[in-house]
Amino acid sequence: MKIGLTGGIGCGKSTVSKLFAENGFSTLDADKVVHELLASDPGTIAAVVDLFGPEVEKEEGGIDREAVGKSVFGDEPKLRELEAILHPRVRERWQSLPDSGDWLIEIPLLFEKKLQKSVDLSICVFSDPQTQVERLEQRGMNRTQALARMNRQMPVAEKATLADYVLLNDGSQSFLSEQVRSLLSKIRTPQ
Repeated sequence: MKIGLTGGIGCGKSTVSKLFAENGFSTLDADKVVHELLASDPGTIAAVVDLFGPEVEKEEGGIDREAVGKSVFGDEPKLRELEAILHPRVRERWQSLPDSGDWLIEIPLLFEKKLQKSVDLSICVFSDPQTQVERLEQRGMNRTQALARMNRQMPVAEKATLADYVLLNDGSQSFLSEQVRSLLSKIRTPQ
């Protein structure tokens, strides 16, 4: 089984991923794959340098993600060009996962990129916007940065309506754990 996990920034996707791993799932985080590609994949690095210029390449190798982020922030055409480099490589990585075993694939843009048909089912982690902002502030973002990041994504409420299952992450860790256990008992039960 391959499950696509999505949700808004600061909703708790990584926490849910850890809970699934504790319950026997192998996990893959699309954002971490991007970081790996930008750090060490020669083809990706060359393509990004071609797009942005040599100033985005670090002396020690790899791409300066912060420099690239500043370049694409507010520049939709440049962002789409970057996504055209990265997304096919990420998709190739998760679509080549072994068919054996259960996989949870963390894909923040699952619905935005219409990838939900590439997984067996989709889960959205939902938190109210105020909780998202508070979590992002705890990570060191100011409120303006947090809201700007949130506004660049599909609203989490919209993702929740598109998902097969929704996990509510506005409460305690134990409440979230219980939801994951309950969901796993449903999806692992033969129909």
